[in-house]
Amino acid sequence: MATPDKDADRIIGIDLGMTSLITAYVPGPGQAPKVIPAEKNLPTLAAVVALKDGNRPVVGRAAHDMLTTNPAQTITGIKRLLGRKAKSQAVRDLDARVGFDITEGKNGEAVVKVGDKELRIPELAGILLDQSRRFAEKFLGEPIRQAVIAVPAYFNDVQKAAVKEAGELAGLKVRKLVHEPTAVALAYGYNKGGDARVVIVDMGGIRLDVSVMEIAGNVFDVVATGGDPYLGGSNIDAKIAEWILTNIKKKHGKDLSQEPRLLQKVRTAAEQAKRELARCKAVDLQIPLSVGNKETKAKVGNLRLHLSTVEELADDVVRRTLETIRRTLAERNLKVTDIDDVILVGGATRMPLLKTRVEALFGKEARQSIPPEEVVALGAALLADSLRKEKQVQVDVVESAVGIALADGRFMRIIDKDSKLPITRRVMIPTVRDNQKALELDLFEGDAEDILDVEYLGTVVYREIGEAKAGEAKVIVDMALDQDRVLRISSPEPGRDKEVFEFRCEGHKSRKEPNKQRPVFGIAQGVPTGG
Repeated sequence: MATPDKDADRIIGIDLGMTSLITAYVPGPGQAPKVIPAEKNLPTLAAVVALKDGNRPVVGRAAHDMLTTNPAQTITGIKRLLGRKAKSQAVRDLDARVGFDITEGKNGEAVVKVGDKELRIPELAGILLDQSRRFAEKFLGEPIRQAVIAVPAYFNDVQKAAVKEAGELAGLKVRKLVHEPTAVALAYGYNKGGDARVVIVDMGGIRLDVSVMEIAGNVFDVVATGGDPYLGGSNIDAKIAEWILTNIKKKHGKDLSQEPRLLQKVRTAAEQAKRELARCKAVDLQIPLSVGNKETKAKVGNLRLHLSTVEELADDVVRRTLETIRRTLAERNLKVTDIDDVILVGGATRMPLLKTRVEALFGKEARQSIPPEEVVALGAALLADSLRKEKQVQVDVVESAVGIALADGRFMRIIDKDSKLPITRRVMIPTVRDNQKALELDLFEGDAEDILDVEYLGTVVYREIGEAKAGEAKVIVDMALDQDRVLRISSPEPGRDKEVFEFRCEGHKSRKEPNKQRPVFGIAQGVPTGG
């Protein structure tokens, strides 16, 4: 029997989410993608790993149930930790919120310590991906060895490498990483021609992401990202749980907050109530007041929760969501009238109040025809199927990021690695001192965070800046990179609009030796091409 071509093997799409994983596939040519059932025949696998007795991993809902009873051995927020240094702010923030121990491992990376064991984050993510692969194999009845995994648009190269490593540890060849907004656009059919500017509001369990995507034919370009790393459906769940605890104590005189097993049941009831109230006006809750056994049936307390009450509890969450959307648009100098479509993604966006307020902001109906929890995985599956069916067309892309130096010595990417060529980015560079007369724009190329580790391209100096306080005066700069890897720096401002500076980009990677070639002042290596 001939060995099948590896490119013909089935490739699944995976949404590696903050709170859950969803896997999808395309059944056959021309057919719509479908979600692969996970635990208990549900579409999602809870993104929780617990180490029972410090050794045997427990995954999914069974691990989720241990969050209250065994927090020191139950790990959440795995996606948030991927590719992070232990001393980073994101890790410190998470460490303050969880019951397990996050410590520093080799090369400063964040690791989780359970007992005397240190677990690397890709290992934990690999456990989740391995379980997703097993569910897929069981459902499809065939070996699964390849996947397309969706990642946030803001993930850097280190975080993406950690996702790929996790896939490899799960026995998966990661054929491609796709940005989550791109997966959403694919699921909604934006690859069928036409131009559009789309805002994608993605609110899952513990994070809000807002992306602005510009689409031209089959080219998908994420031009702005924003978000709140600690705003999501769990914020609403917590408010509902607090409401339940308060009313149970008031009505039945029972303080459930001091009993871990009962508290977990309250939290589960809160999450289920939120989902039910996306479809109805009120829900009746039966909250256990004691732990039952074979001889004794648990007593329950009855409460009725109205949608209007949940909307009052969630008002702050909705307000912060709208503020994040406005801020993301403003950073790109966009108005709500510049947006052609709005798409809601993530389970938390099922809340009627959130949908209504977002639609009021943009003055148009938000698209939510595809189940918001599943849309990223479905888009990843479509891309996976295209990789299976067709040989990849070689497209010119940016080989390494291009950007500028910040005052604190960090490298700020303006043109991201893997962006399709040609590409143009417009940025506003503010002054850093009062009455600053000249502004230096130091240009670098590479994939590291520090300017000492990337390749210096040159410096453009803009003079005759009007007097103003620091940050109030700005120079508008266009950075254009063509298919010949020539970077052109220009400004549309009157008096500067006829001068263009050219730099040659060679696709440099991070440097092994410190970059000490930056000149002290002047315009270096730039070749003016305009008058």
